[in-house]
Amino acid sequence: MPTFFDDLKLDYDGYSTSMETALSIHQQQQLLEERQNAWQHATKQLSTLQRLNKRPYFARIDFQEQNEKPETIYIGLGSFADKNDQFLIYDWRAPISSIYYDGKLGSVTYYAPDGEQEVLMTKKRQFSIKDGQIINMFDTNESIGDQMLINVLNEKSSTQMKSIVTTIQREQNKIIRNTTADLLFVQGSAGSGKTSAILQRIAYLLYRYRGNLVSSDVIMFSPNQLFNDYVKNVLPEMGEQNMVQMTYRQFVSRRVPAFKVESLFDQFEDQNKNPKIAKLKDSLEFFEAINHYSKHLIKHGVVFKNIYFKDKEKPFFDKDYIKDIYYSFNENYNLRNRIEVTREKLVARLNESISAEAKKAWVAKYLESISKEELNKLYDRPDQEFASSTEEERFFI
Repeated sequence: MPTFFDDLKLDYDGYSTSMETALSIHQQQQLLEERQNAWQHATKQLSTLQRLNKRPYFARIDFQEQNEKPETIYIGLGSFADKNDQFLIYDWRAPISSIYYDGKLGSVTYYAPDGEQEVLMTKKRQFSIKDGQIINMFDTNESIGDQMLINVLNEKSSTQMKSIVTTIQREQNKIIRNTTADLLFVQGSAGSGKTSAILQRIAYLLYRYRGNLVSSDVIMFSPNQLFNDYVKNVLPEMGEQNMVQMTYRQFVSRRVPAFKVESLFDQFEDQNKNPKIAKLKDSLEFFEAINHYSKHLIKHGVVFKNIYFKDKEKPFFDKDYIKDIYYSFNENYNLRNRIEVTREKLVARLNESISAEAKKAWVAKYLESISKEELNKLYDRPDQEFASSTEEERFFI
């Protein structure tokens, strides 16, 4: 039986053979990555089937599109198809499923990839299923029938939030499926379902933008760890990996590790020690002073430092050169934009120097001496690909 090392060639005698070794290792990394992805996909499918086995669906809708035959579909926490890829159960996040949440019997519209579609809905039936057995079912003309809400509310409470997929209200569904707003603010009184709607929205976006958005791309700021524990099971219940959860203090501590970030306890202690300082920090005057200082830094006041590369005596980018770039933009560039564009200019200048630097002797010497572990760390990701060996050499530099 062939093994990993049967297809792997290791040779560090020279520059060209080192590159051949690097490519061989990279190909094996890609193979392992493909197997890992296949395993993760199969594991996720198994988890979905196990959930559907106990509670395959919670709703049925009958509808008819214009000039088409009447259709019946069932809606559940995940999709399920037969061997011919005909859907037997539709995921609650599928476009057609939205009419279950939004519409009453009669003419209903929903948004599909081809645009707005209109159908005539003739039946809306809700089910309560436990361990594969139908406990209750009833027809309704409302978004979610009162009986369904009563059944859910009568369930035994716990210390963790549960999914509300079966009881999403029309107003919540608008929040969940909104894809037009760049910034979406959700306001409501305590207990109105804001947190639940946001968590279902995350699940919906992960479904809609599958392949472009993963749970690790989403971060949820929470007030404390207790809240994190309270909501941590909602996404896994719907077959999704949990998003990144942390307090704002944890986030700032990681992004600016050189600064000491006060905890809530520290802030409370500071207020007791010197209430005047706390009052100043909370004042409009303090906010305006910070805003004024940020505008001041657009024209002058920023401290720049030299950037060194191989030669620790001679700067690769002189601080005066960086300063000239930073202040070369007009006043329409705010503080954040100036920093970002300055960085882009420096990176562009660095890329211009790569071709010339690649021909120097130290590059070949370094690549010949590099270990396999160090080589792996140079890649941005395990499955990274290059159009040619020349492009890969350029990337290493």
